[in-house]
Amino acid sequence: MSETITWSLTAGGKSGSAIQTKGASTGDGIVSVSVDLDAGSAERDLTLQVDKVDNVAFLAISSDLLDGSVTVKADGANASALSGPILLFGEAVKLFAGDLTTLTVHNTSADKAAKVTVLIGLTV
Repeated sequence: MSETITWSLTAGGKSGSAIQTKGASTGDGIVSVSVDLDAGSAERDLTLQVDKVDNVAFLAISSDLLDGSVTVKADGANASALSGPILLFGEAVKLFAGDLTTLTVHNTSADKAAKVTVLIGLTV
């Protein structure tokens, strides 16, 4: 049975420059995970078991703490600090990860806890 992820994005500035778009990504399955990270917590590995990014049609990673103190990294790559959500489709996922078997998350904030959410749309 197919699964559909719907999405929308609105962004703009005071100057009037803006983008507004929406769509849907249909695939064969969805992987979703949320994790709460205490302030100043150690790195934590999330086992996603997605070893072939060629099968990832949609990848979204976000946190409720977007000041750069939450980082995410996949397959030993450099960590990415979240100052906004990561939203990638299809081939663009390969720019972030070679595989998504494990995603390492870390909250370096000394006084704020964070929740990290990951949503992956897969095709087979």
